[in-house]
Amino acid sequence: MNSATEMTLWIVGVVGATSLASYVVGSRSLGLSTTDLSAALKRMLDCIGTILIFTVLNLAIGAAAILGARFLIGRFVSLYFLNDDTWVVLSALQGLTWALWRQAGRSRRSISRRT
Repeated sequence: MNSATEMTLWIVGVVGATSLASYVVGSRSLGLSTTDLSAALKRMLDCIGTILIFTVLNLAIGAAAILGARFLIGRFVSLYFLNDDTWVVLSALQGLTWALWRQAGRSRRSISRRT
């Protein structure tokens, strides 16, 4: 086994252990419903999808702006400006905020229909 594979197995093992521990603590100590875990996973996937949409959108707009700058100023502007983790981090925050905002709106509409 090479070191990259060992590192991957180590990461998966640690994340698996903390996931299992959080499940046990949540279900036994905090009294969280195990059936609500399915709803939480669906919301997480919704957030991930929204994060991916914002990431692609931000990078596409950034690339278009760079190509537009090349055309307008007539000089080479590198697409390497897009090769920065900050794009992904800020896109993740955008996507997470958008998804949670949308979920809060759905919850509020659902509550108002019941009353």
